[in-house]
Amino acid sequence: MPNSLGLKQPVLGIVTALVAVSLSLGICAQFDPATFGSWVALLIMSAIPAQIVIGLVWQSAYPGFLGRLSQPVKGVAILGLMLAAALVMTPTILALVDGGFGVPKPFAIMFTIVSVCCAFWLVAVFQCWPMAAMSKHPGVIGLGVFVLAYVTALITFRLGFDFGAMKDAPFYAAALDPKGAFPAWKALAFIVTTVSVIMWFVLLDFWPSATIAAAIPALGRQPLFGLLNAVLVLAASWVVWTLGIKVMGMDVVDYMVRVPVSGLFGEFIMLVMMQTAPFQTIRQPVKGLLLLVLVVVLAVVMYRVYAAAAVMLVGAMPGGAPTYGLDLWIATAMLSVTFPVFVALGDGFAFWPLSRPAPDAAQ
Repeated sequence: MPNSLGLKQPVLGIVTALVAVSLSLGICAQFDPATFGSWVALLIMSAIPAQIVIGLVWQSAYPGFLGRLSQPVKGVAILGLMLAAALVMTPTILALVDGGFGVPKPFAIMFTIVSVCCAFWLVAVFQCWPMAAMSKHPGVIGLGVFVLAYVTALITFRLGFDFGAMKDAPFYAAALDPKGAFPAWKALAFIVTTVSVIMWFVLLDFWPSATIAAAIPALGRQPLFGLLNAVLVLAASWVVWTLGIKVMGMDVVDYMVRVPVSGLFGEFIMLVMMQTAPFQTIRQPVKGLLLLVLVVVLAVVMYRVYAAAAVMLVGAMPGGAPTYGLDLWIATAMLSVTFPVFVALGDGFAFWPLSRPAPDAAQ
């Protein structure tokens, strides 16, 4: 690629992250808070399960034509597939949980977040099981995971979410309330916490699960390996949740944004942008622990950066109950906008034009 700058990690990740954050905040600045937290959030998040399938399941090489494309055409094609998925899933989600095609309500927004979380669970924890056990065809596996993510999200949403505490809000409609087992904000915050913990394990290369599975080979096969990891993820998530909500007494939304959302943001920087640099050659679990230290630092710093950006780009917004305006703007800007930009630049465009392609990459 003659116009590539040929940057290498960790400089490559730092520069790309700065570009991604700048681009994302530029997108965020184009919308008023109401539109940003409804239509923009829903449309972009509706594309993320497809992005997960394309990048993590298909490795940006399926459908077959993707593997034959060079950059930047390949990256543009992946964005096109994501847009197609969003155009299909946005009205579908509105019809399923939001009462029809209108300004998205919190029902649709929370359901869409849950669908993204379910996709991470299926791909990272269960390694695409049961689809990978049913077929070796990448199309069957990928599309199966995509559909199953929404099915499991719908089940989780119907059984787990109760919006009764919001019955006085203008958006509330009793017919749309699943009236599940847990208050909606608490259910969402815990589910997002589990995904942040899953990313801990990814940074640790699933230590200690991998060590346990090496000693007991039967546990290294799905679904047992996934169940082993699920137990560890849920236990660690409960500890984090208890420390934040019960011990420190944090408001549930403030907790969600400051801890799992900001933590995920830091994890995505280290995984997607930095590709675990500068610790790539260090053995586990030391590598993962060092990465987690940087994640904590990034979580604290980037929360403050996005909080300041909100004021600069939008103006003063109320934080905390009952509207959580500032909190939700930060969460949406971080995970609904910047995360897919990270993945698009890092995986979809393979850091083009900052990085020189691998020798065997498409020419």
